[in-house]
Amino acid sequence: MKTSARKRLRHLLSLPIIIGLYFSVTPLPNAWSIYGGQPSIANPIVVGLLRDQFATSSGCSGALVAPRVVFTAAHCLTSPAQNFWIPAPGSDLRDTSSLRIQAEELIVPTGFTTAQFPYKNDFGILILKSPFPNVQNVKIASQEQIATWVSQESEVLHVGYGCTALVEAPPCGKTSPIPFQLETQLRNTIPPQFTTLKPNTFTLTKISVDKTICGGDSGSPLLKIVDGSWVYIGAQSSSNGAGCTKTCNELCSASQGLPSSNPLLIAQIQKYLIASLPAATPLESPSPSPITSSGGSASTKKVQTITCVKGKTIRKVSAINPKCPVGYKKK
Repeated sequence: MKTSARKRLRHLLSLPIIIGLYFSVTPLPNAWSIYGGQPSIANPIVVGLLRDQFATSSGCSGALVAPRVVFTAAHCLTSPAQNFWIPAPGSDLRDTSSLRIQAEELIVPTGFTTAQFPYKNDFGILILKSPFPNVQNVKIASQEQIATWVSQESEVLHVGYGCTALVEAPPCGKTSPIPFQLETQLRNTIPPQFTTLKPNTFTLTKISVDKTICGGDSGSPLLKIVDGSWVYIGAQSSSNGAGCTKTCNELCSASQGLPSSNPLLIAQIQKYLIASLPAATPLESPSPSPITSSGGSASTKKVQTITCVKGKTIRKVSAINPKCPVGYKKK
């Protein structure tokens, strides 16, 4: 009797340990996560670059800055434009019934090549076959603004469909079907890995293994909210060994290609921009140049954040007209 009781007691005491070990090595069913990031469903700017109309994952991200214009990294645009499909901004890529529009033209800087790393002037543009309805207004950061923010090591927002797990070396495995956002900082010092890049054609953000959206999100937008409006800074290009790998330290940085250093490319797409931007100096003015939809002036709309709940799951959604994802209720 005593021996049997002791066995039962040992069995009961071991259960919490077994359960703890199980959950420490077994992924949770809803384990889509990006290190340091928060879900950003319904973000009005970020999009995934899909390789067919019904794809459910993306290898690159981008920014819908006008009804037919997507900003991304040039190195993401190495195949014909017609190979790319763009879903609605901030959407869950597993929802293949949502609106998706095919690209018809791509534009990259003259002489851009992926033969050298890190990539130089890594900024590109996709023109879509038809416009997305109700596109939010976006502004483009000027060179002067970026220089000021860099000197201050200002906080910025990185949004993308990034990797979901650490790997020993890039590329990563799965990418998230929903976008995530990460608050980080611009970097004022340039690590040796990026000294080969031409000044003023890129900017850098601070990253680490514990605080990065990491690989799989090339082309994803770097954003800042100024006076209640979104400002687009650049497209994620590369990092100096971090990505989703385990070899990152405090000096790790990610680089972004800038539209502000490509006024000729911007001039090429004037006819696709609803706002009237001067072709000669659209990005060199002290204040950011607006790219607006027919919804009106960007200065009249403010970004709001709401809290959405689904059972015990809580998500915050930031947008000019924020809405809770399907299945969630506004708190």
